[in-house]
Amino acid sequence: MGATVHWALDLPERGRYYPNGVIVIRHGMTERRTVSTLAHELAHHYYGDPLCTPAVNRRAWRWAARLLVGECDYARAELLDPSPGAIAHHLGVTTEIVHALQETS
Repeated sequence: MGATVHWALDLPERGRYYPNGVIVIRHGMTERRTVSTLAHELAHHYYGDPLCTPAVNRRAWRWAARLLVGECDYARAELLDPSPGAIAHHLGVTTEIVHALQETS
């Protein structure tokens, strides 16, 4: 997608997107948090978001959710346990991703 990803130990938030195509991800997070955050920041890059409003942030989570989780995988996870935390754990993503998927259903 043309973005450059950097890792930072001292980033206060999980991830940050800069309009010049640079994404910074906090080093040391769990794999599912890292993957979910990176997908979210890639969404900001995809849309070219110059700033992050609540609506822009929700759109980024929805885009990340569609990137990371297939419909069939979500349906199987939901059958095992319908709670957002359990679904997220089964899919290897964060609950933000699950909530975004539930918003689009």
